[in-house]
Amino acid sequence: MLETLATIDARVLVWILSLPHPEWLDWLMAAASAVAQRAGIWLALGVVLAAWGRLSWMAYWQGVLAIVLVFLAVDVVLKPAIGRARPSDANPTIAALTDAEPPANPAMPSGHAATAVAGAYALARVLPTARIVLWLLAALIAVSRLYLGVHYPLDVVAGTLVGSACAALSVGGTVWYSRGPAGRISQEPR
Repeated sequence: MLETLATIDARVLVWILSLPHPEWLDWLMAAASAVAQRAGIWLALGVVLAAWGRLSWMAYWQGVLAIVLVFLAVDVVLKPAIGRARPSDANPTIAALTDAEPPANPAMPSGHAATAVAGAYALARVLPTARIVLWLLAALIAVSRLYLGVHYPLDVVAGTLVGSACAALSVGGTVWYSRGPAGRISQEPR
Protein backbone atom coordinates (compact mmCIF):
# COMPACT_ATOMS: atom_id res chain seq x y z
CA MET A 1 0.00 0.00 0.00
CA LEU A 2 2.71 2.51 0.98
CA GLU A 3 4.79 1.55 -2.05
CA THR A 4 1.81 2.19 -4.35
CA LEU A 5 1.19 5.54 -2.68
CA ALA A 6 4.86 6.51 -3.08
CA THR A 7 4.75 5.55 -6.77
CA ILE A 8 1.65 7.67 -7.36
CA ASP A 9 3.27 10.53 -5.43
CA ALA A 10 6.37 10.40 -7.64
CA ARG A 11 4.30 10.19 -10.85
CA VAL A 12 2.26 13.26 -9.88
CA LEU A 13 5.48 15.19 -9.21
CA VAL A 14 6.98 14.07 -12.56
CA TRP A 15 3.79 15.29 -14.26
CA ILE A 16 4.03 18.67 -12.48
CA LEU A 17 7.68 19.04 -13.44
CA SER A 18 6.86 18.09 -17.05
CA LEU A 19 4.42 21.00 -17.43
CA PRO A 20 5.67 24.14 -19.18
CA HIS A 21 7.83 26.27 -16.89
CA PRO A 22 7.99 29.80 -18.36
CA GLU A 23 10.78 32.01 -17.09
CA TRP A 24 8.43 34.42 -15.27
CA LEU A 25 6.82 31.53 -13.40
CA ASP A 26 10.23 30.09 -12.51
CA TRP A 27 11.10 33.46 -11.00
CA LEU A 28 7.78 33.75 -9.12
CA MET A 29 8.02 30.25 -7.63
CA ALA A 30 11.66 30.70 -6.61
CA ALA A 31 10.79 34.06 -5.01
CA ALA A 32 7.78 32.59 -3.16
CA SER A 33 9.94 29.79 -1.82
CA ALA A 34 12.75 32.17 -0.83
CA VAL A 35 10.58 34.66 1.09
CA ALA A 36 9.03 31.78 3.03
CA GLN A 37 12.40 30.49 4.20
CA ARG A 38 12.29 30.10 7.99
CA ALA A 39 8.79 31.63 7.98
CA GLY A 40 10.34 35.02 7.19
CA ILE A 41 7.38 36.43 5.26
CA TRP A 42 4.90 35.60 8.03
CA LEU A 43 7.06 37.00 10.83
CA ALA A 44 7.84 40.17 8.86
CA LEU A 45 4.23 40.64 7.79
CA GLY A 46 3.10 40.26 11.39
CA VAL A 47 5.62 42.85 12.64
CA VAL A 48 4.60 45.35 9.95
CA LEU A 49 0.88 44.86 10.66
CA ALA A 50 1.37 45.12 14.42
CA ALA A 51 3.55 48.23 14.11
CA TRP A 52 0.97 49.76 11.76
CA GLY A 53 -1.78 49.06 14.30
CA ARG A 54 -3.74 46.62 12.13
CA LEU A 55 -2.85 43.73 14.43
CA SER A 56 -2.32 43.59 18.20
CA TRP A 57 1.07 42.48 19.44
CA MET A 58 -0.58 39.65 21.36
CA ALA A 59 -2.16 38.38 18.14
CA TYR A 60 1.29 38.61 16.54
CA TRP A 61 2.73 36.46 19.34
CA GLN A 62 0.00 33.88 18.74
CA GLY A 63 1.26 33.63 15.17
CA VAL A 64 4.85 33.34 16.39
CA LEU A 65 3.79 30.55 18.74
CA ALA A 66 2.13 28.73 15.83
CA ILE A 67 5.36 28.96 13.83
CA VAL A 68 7.47 27.78 16.79
CA LEU A 69 5.13 24.80 17.20
CA VAL A 70 5.53 24.05 13.47
CA PHE A 71 9.31 24.16 13.80
CA LEU A 72 9.25 21.77 16.74
CA ALA A 73 6.80 19.37 15.08
CA VAL A 74 8.41 19.41 11.63
CA ASP A 75 12.15 19.89 12.13
CA VAL A 76 12.64 18.37 15.55
CA VAL A 77 10.16 15.47 15.51
CA LEU A 78 8.66 14.49 12.13
CA LYS A 79 11.45 14.99 9.56
CA PRO A 80 14.04 13.04 11.60
CA ALA A 81 11.50 10.32 12.46
CA ILE A 82 10.22 9.86 8.90
CA GLY A 83 13.50 10.49 7.08
CA ARG A 84 12.02 10.62 3.57
CA ALA A 85 14.60 11.46 0.90
CA ARG A 86 14.15 14.52 -1.30
CA PRO A 87 12.64 13.77 -4.73
CA SER A 88 15.78 14.52 -6.74
CA ASP A 89 17.90 12.45 -4.35
CA ALA A 90 15.61 9.41 -4.61
CA ASN A 91 14.44 9.52 -8.23
CA PRO A 92 16.75 10.07 -11.25
CA THR A 93 13.77 11.03 -13.46
CA ILE A 94 12.88 13.86 -11.10
CA ALA A 95 16.53 14.90 -10.78
CA ALA A 96 16.68 15.27 -14.58
CA LEU A 97 13.55 17.48 -14.60
CA THR A 98 14.66 20.00 -11.97
CA ASP A 99 17.72 22.13 -11.44
CA ALA A 100 16.76 23.31 -7.96
CA GLU A 101 19.24 22.40 -5.28
CA PRO A 102 17.37 20.28 -2.72
CA PRO A 103 17.81 21.13 0.96
CA ALA A 104 19.92 18.72 2.97
CA ASN A 105 17.21 17.82 5.48
CA PRO A 106 14.54 15.14 4.89
CA ALA A 107 11.47 15.95 2.80
CA MET A 108 8.41 14.93 4.81
CA PRO A 109 6.57 17.04 5.88
CA SER A 110 7.19 20.29 4.02
CA GLY A 111 8.24 22.98 6.47
CA HIS A 112 7.44 25.72 3.93
CA ALA A 113 3.86 24.44 3.55
CA ALA A 114 3.46 24.03 7.30
CA THR A 115 4.63 27.55 8.17
CA ALA A 116 2.63 29.03 5.28
CA VAL A 117 -0.58 27.47 6.54
CA ALA A 118 0.18 28.33 10.17
CA GLY A 119 0.98 31.95 9.26
CA ALA A 120 -2.06 32.38 7.05
CA TYR A 121 -4.34 30.74 9.63
CA ALA A 122 -3.09 32.90 12.52
CA LEU A 123 -3.21 36.17 10.56
CA ALA A 124 -6.52 35.45 8.82
CA ARG A 125 -8.20 34.91 12.20
CA VAL A 126 -7.50 38.50 13.21
CA LEU A 127 -7.54 40.08 9.74
CA PRO A 128 -10.62 38.58 8.08
CA THR A 129 -10.65 41.19 5.29
CA ALA A 130 -7.19 40.02 4.20
CA ARG A 131 -7.83 36.29 4.45
CA ILE A 132 -8.12 35.67 0.69
CA VAL A 133 -4.73 37.30 0.04
CA LEU A 134 -3.15 35.49 2.99
CA TRP A 135 -4.44 32.09 1.88
CA LEU A 136 -3.42 32.73 -1.74
CA LEU A 137 0.10 33.54 -0.53
CA ALA A 138 0.14 30.35 1.54
CA ALA A 139 -1.04 28.32 -1.46
CA LEU A 140 1.61 29.91 -3.70
CA ILE A 141 4.34 29.02 -1.20
CA ALA A 142 3.12 25.42 -0.88
CA VAL A 143 2.81 24.94 -4.65
CA SER A 144 6.25 26.48 -5.19
CA ARG A 145 7.80 23.51 -3.38
CA LEU A 146 6.25 21.14 -5.93
CA TYR A 147 7.06 23.40 -8.88
CA LEU A 148 10.71 23.51 -7.84
CA GLY A 149 10.77 19.73 -7.37
CA VAL A 150 12.05 19.77 -3.79
CA HIS A 151 8.99 18.04 -2.29
CA TYR A 152 6.56 15.32 -3.26
CA PRO A 153 2.84 16.23 -3.19
CA LEU A 154 2.27 14.18 -0.03
CA ASP A 155 5.06 16.11 1.71
CA VAL A 156 3.14 19.32 1.03
CA VAL A 157 -0.17 17.79 2.11
CA ALA A 158 1.42 16.57 5.36
CA GLY A 159 2.93 20.03 5.89
CA THR A 160 -0.43 21.73 5.47
CA LEU A 161 -1.99 19.36 8.01
CA VAL A 162 0.79 19.97 10.54
CA GLY A 163 0.57 23.74 9.99
CA SER A 164 -3.20 23.69 10.46
CA ALA A 165 -2.93 21.67 13.67
CA CYS A 166 -0.19 23.89 15.14
CA ALA A 167 -2.06 27.09 14.29
CA ALA A 168 -5.34 25.74 15.69
CA LEU A 169 -3.53 24.78 18.87
CA SER A 170 -1.89 28.19 19.13
CA VAL A 171 -4.93 30.27 18.27
CA GLY A 172 -7.33 27.99 20.12
CA GLY A 173 -10.42 29.51 18.52
CA THR A 174 -9.81 33.01 19.83
CA VAL A 175 -7.35 35.86 19.94
CA TRP A 176 -5.65 36.30 23.31
CA TYR A 177 -6.04 40.03 23.33
CA SER A 178 -7.83 42.70 21.38
CA ARG A 179 -8.04 46.45 21.93
CA GLY A 180 -11.79 46.48 21.69
CA PRO A 181 -14.67 44.07 22.22
CA ALA A 182 -15.48 44.14 18.48
CA GLY A 183 -12.06 42.64 17.73
CA ARG A 184 -12.50 39.71 20.09
CA ILE A 185 -13.69 36.42 18.74
CA SER A 186 -16.46 34.86 20.76
CA GLN A 187 -15.56 31.81 22.81
CA GLU A 188 -19.15 30.67 22.98
CA PRO A 189 -20.14 27.42 21.23
CA ARG A 190 -21.08 27.93 17.60
